[in-house]
Amino acid sequence: MILVGAAMVVLIAGLKSASGIVAPLLMAVFISIVCTPALFWLRRHGLPTIVALIVILGVVGLLGVAVFSLIASSLDQFSNSLPRYKQNLALMYEQFNATVMRWGYSLPVDGIAEQVNPDALIKLLNYMLKGLSNILADGLVVFLAVLFILAEVANLPNKLRHALKSPDQSMKRLQAFTGKVIRYLALKAATSVLTAICVAVVLWVLEIDYVFLWAVLAFFLNFIPYVGSVLAGLPAVLLALVDHGLVTALWAAAGYVVINIVIGNIVETRLMGGGLNLSSFVVFVSLIFWGWVLGPVGMFLSIPLTMLITIALESGPDSQRLAQLMQNTR
Repeated sequence: MILVGAAMVVLIAGLKSASGIVAPLLMAVFISIVCTPALFWLRRHGLPTIVALIVILGVVGLLGVAVFSLIASSLDQFSNSLPRYKQNLALMYEQFNATVMRWGYSLPVDGIAEQVNPDALIKLLNYMLKGLSNILADGLVVFLAVLFILAEVANLPNKLRHALKSPDQSMKRLQAFTGKVIRYLALKAATSVLTAICVAVVLWVLEIDYVFLWAVLAFFLNFIPYVGSVLAGLPAVLLALVDHGLVTALWAAAGYVVINIVIGNIVETRLMGGGLNLSSFVVFVSLIFWGWVLGPVGMFLSIPLTMLITIALESGPDSQRLAQLMQNTR
């Protein structure tokens, strides 16, 4: 037990130290897993492998460039509007101070900018977009890794059968893992798109600026369990408070709550069914653990990585009980 524990410490420390390399490669692996069914579908319909690869990588590249360009444009406009937000915040501070003075208290009027800094809003936004920024910064590495992985997909089963001691069982476990990951990512992507559309509609009705930016943020952070939806709503609600007042901010917060309850707890639960089969506590711990080891990318991939560990534990007779502890009891 001591030897296994020491080996785990070394492994985790190595992963954390090499997170700058491991994180983009893991992202490339899971993007390749999602793109593999489309590759096989194109090949079944008569397209050569090289043409199918060009089509898939072209779509992925165009989507990445479009999202990056729109986010960069929105962030630039957001930075240019900071003086207006700062003025609105100062006015809100003065009105709040006037209200407090009626109760016999007073707040310092001087140094409002130092006491309530509107730059904290953009810092919060930059932190929450850090995972996406890291992925886009390593976009060339991820793109090339996806290219080479998809190029090897056609010959991978034959290579594994020659390399593994028990190829039938290993291939069965690999297919089970890829099937679960594809199902999870596909359903999660569908619910994330629905969440982004609903968020965009609500914010557009409330006339809050940078609707596309908040919708994209809601899409990506919806992949992070539990805390993602909360983090996605904070910047838009704060912006609504600064730019439109308390009533609009409350309406925006109510819209986020309703969207997350309906889509996250009703629609997503029915679509996922029992396919995920992970304990809620395990999901929460994996979110913290993989976020600590791999950074924001680890938070995005916490569920697939935990599913991989569970499937690996199920394959060993001595570790099956540990796998059962990680799963939901039925």
